Amino acid sequence: MSDLGMLSYYMGMEVKQSPGQITICQRAYAAKIVEQCGNTSCNPLDTPMEQNSKLLPGKPDLARDVTKYRSIVGSLRYLVNTRPDIAFAIWMVSRFMESPTSDDWAAIKRIVRYIAGTSKYGCKYEKKSTSGLKLLGYSDSDHAGDLEKRKSTYGVVFFLNGNVVTWTS
Repeated sequence: MSDLGMLSYYMGMEVKQSPGQITICQRAYAAKIVEQCGNTSCNPLDTPMEQNSKLLPGKPDLARDVTKYRSIVGSLRYLVNTRPDIAFAIWMVSRFMESPTSDDWAAIKRIVRYIAGTSKYGCKYEKKSTSGLKLLGYSDSDHAGDLEKRKSTYGVVFFLNGNVVTWTS
């Protein structure tokens, strides 16, 4: 067995360790996704999705390259491992992988433009006092916001001493 030193890269995730904190991000992977979409010189956006955006299935204008759409969505799904800020937007576009429309493709491009400006984002874990553990959770739901199936959309995130420990959308 060999000691290879501090962990710096694992399964496409960059790991930065310093006394009292660990940061995990996927900067190189995010840049690869932006390049794959041809958005390397795009103007970055502040949000991954427009507020109150509703993507609906069944429109007749199907996206031209369905395989590329699926490939990019799959890549974005892996990026969610260190980017809880895009979980909801990725969930929205993942629902239409069978027959994506041009609106779905536009939503993907918006997410990629957001990622282009925030590629350094990730999860930071700081060592804090263990004497007073503090668990904090947030949840949100839109109560039957899916206009087609009338299902609710929800999101949950939990922090332990200010460090995100789990999230879902």
